[in-house]
Amino acid sequence: MSFHRNERVCVISLDGVPGSLVEEAFASGRLAPLRALWAQGAAVPLRSTIPPISSVAWATYATGVAPGTHGIYGFVDRDPWTMRERLPTSWDLAAPTLWDRLGQVGGRAAVVNLPLTYPARPIVGWLVAGFPAPDLARAAYPEALARDLVKGGYVVDPDPALVAEPERFFAEVRRSLDCQRRVALRLVREDWNLFHFHIMVTDRVNHFFFRSRKPDGPQHRGFWAAYERVAEAVSEVVDALPEGTELLLLSDHGFADARWEVDLNAHLVEAGLLQLGDGGVGLSRVKPGSAAYSLTPGRVYLLRRGRERDGWIAPDDGDRWLARVEAALRELKVPDGAPAVADVLAGADVYRGPRASLGPDLVVLPVPGVELRGRWDGGPVFRPSPRQGGHTLDGAFLWTRGREAQPGTILDVPPTAWALLGLPVPGEFEGQPLVRP
Repeated sequence: MSFHRNERVCVISLDGVPGSLVEEAFASGRLAPLRALWAQGAAVPLRSTIPPISSVAWATYATGVAPGTHGIYGFVDRDPWTMRERLPTSWDLAAPTLWDRLGQVGGRAAVVNLPLTYPARPIVGWLVAGFPAPDLARAAYPEALARDLVKGGYVVDPDPALVAEPERFFAEVRRSLDCQRRVALRLVREDWNLFHFHIMVTDRVNHFFFRSRKPDGPQHRGFWAAYERVAEAVSEVVDALPEGTELLLLSDHGFADARWEVDLNAHLVEAGLLQLGDGGVGLSRVKPGSAAYSLTPGRVYLLRRGRERDGWIAPDDGDRWLARVEAALRELKVPDGAPAVADVLAGADVYRGPRASLGPDLVVLPVPGVELRGRWDGGPVFRPSPRQGGHTLDGAFLWTRGREAQPGTILDVPPTAWALLGLPVPGEFEGQPLVRP
C-alpha cells in the first residue's frame, strides 16, 4: 500500500457530548488529561443529522453519505407492508463503509464500539461492534476477537434499567468503559491506517443524569467521575498512537435539559389523523382510514396508497394531507404554553438518493428541552420527561490536532479523514473536507 501523505488517522468519538460541556469542564478545572490534549488543537461546531440521533449520525459517518443513500433513519424502522417495527443492523447499510473502502485500496482499519456495526461484518482489519449488540459471539471480527470478548465478559453498553440505582448504573458505566478501553489499547498497537474508538457511555450518562452536571445535581460526583474516566481513556489511547498519526475528536449531536416528552401519535389521535385499534402492538395498532403515524423521534409517515399496508392516500392527494398533518404538528405547545416544535421539514426536501423513499414524509424538530416519541399505548400527549437530557441538532464539535478546521456537519467528517490519509476523496461522498491535508 502506498499513501501519498499521512498513512494513519485516528478518530475518537464521544457520543452526545456538547462542545460547550467540554469547555465548561475545562474552565472549572475538570478533565485534565483531555484539557492537555485539547490545547494541541482547535474545535469547531459540527451540525448533526436529521433526525439528530446516534444511529443516523454514525451511519452517515460510517458511509460518507446521507440517509437517502445509506437508508438508516433511526434505531427503529418499519416494514410498511406488514406494519411491523424492527431494529436495523449493519446489513441494512446500503452503502460501503469507510473501512470497506479502505480495504479495497490496500489499507487496514480498526473500529471499536461504533453504533450500528452489529453483527460484525468481515473487514480488512478488526471490528468490535457497538450498541445494539445482543450477541457477543457475533459482535467482533475476526472470530478470535469475538471469542476473546465472550471470554472476558465484555460489556457493550450499560443497562438502562440500572438508572433507578445510580451507584450500580455508574459502576456499570465504569465497567463498560474499561472493557472498551482495554480492547482499544490492544488494537491501537496493531498495524492499521484508520483507527476509530467510539465512547457511548457519555450519551447514556447525559440522558439519565444530565442535570447532575451542575453543582446541585444529586449525582454530581458520579456524573463527573464518569467523565473523568472518559478523559483518561481518551488520553491513554492517544498516548499509544504511533508518532505522526492524524487525530480527530468529535461528537455527533448536542444535548439539552429535557423537560417534556411529547407523544406525536397521541397528538395525531387527538387531531383525528390517527386511529389506534385495541388489539396488536406497535404499528399493528394503526387502523385503516388513519392518515398518518409517527416513529421515534419525530418521523411522520402518511398512509400512502401502494406503500403502507392499508394505505389509501392517492399520490395526487399527498400534498394536501401533508399540509394538514404539518399544520396539526406545528400547533403543538407544551402545558406551560411554550412551543414544542421548532420546525417541521418535508422529507422530500431533506432526503435525496436511492433510499429516500424509505424515509419519513415529515420530520419534526423539537425545541430544546422537548423529546419526541411515537408511542402506541394511548397515553397522554405530554408527560414530564423521564430522562434528564435530550438530543439537539446543534452543539456537537469536531476537534483537530495541529490543524485549522472549518465548521461543518457529520457528513463532512469522512472526506476530512480521507483527505488526511492522503487518498482521493471518493466521488460518492456527499460532504467536503473541513481541513487541508
